[in-house]
Amino acid sequence: MEIYKDIIGYEGKYKISNLGNVLSYPKTRCKKEKVLKPMIMKNGYLTVDLCKDKTINRFLIHRLVADAFIENAESKYSVNHKNGIKSDNCISNLEWSTRSENQKHAILIGLRTAKGMKNSQSKLKDNEVISVFNDVRPYALISKQYNISIPTVSDIKRGHTWRHITSDLNRNKQ
Repeated sequence: MEIYKDIIGYEGKYKISNLGNVLSYPKTRCKKEKVLKPMIMKNGYLTVDLCKDKTINRFLIHRLVADAFIENAESKYSVNHKNGIKSDNCISNLEWSTRSENQKHAILIGLRTAKGMKNSQSKLKDNEVISVFNDVRPYALISKQYNISIPTVSDIKRGHTWRHITSDLNRNKQ
């Protein structure tokens, strides 16, 4: 069953439903409520523009649903889509989370990968990791050449990082 609540700060103007639909109140008595058509952002999230005092503001629909329907007792900032589908803004698919919890969830369900070059924080390419692993020079020289820290060199050589590459190299070494 679809339930609507006023959008905070836009009471009497717009409502959000537990299914992610946004309604505008009628502007005159003869008009009916209108379901607003969401816009799809490049990253897949749905947004809607709301107008108040001649100012238009854009809102993420999943945030509007969470603000209206989901208790946030721990004051978490992010809203996570449990099934990973960014356009599914039903209340049953949303939960409050920390940024870290949200990122871990994305990795867990396969939306993101934290491995290798696909990690946004990575400084090395796969072939450079192989070179670091096989390099016999002192760690300080290796770290300088690849602009990485000495502990990073050590982690690669011990197989603590880049395991998807270093585990095969360790097997071949033995």
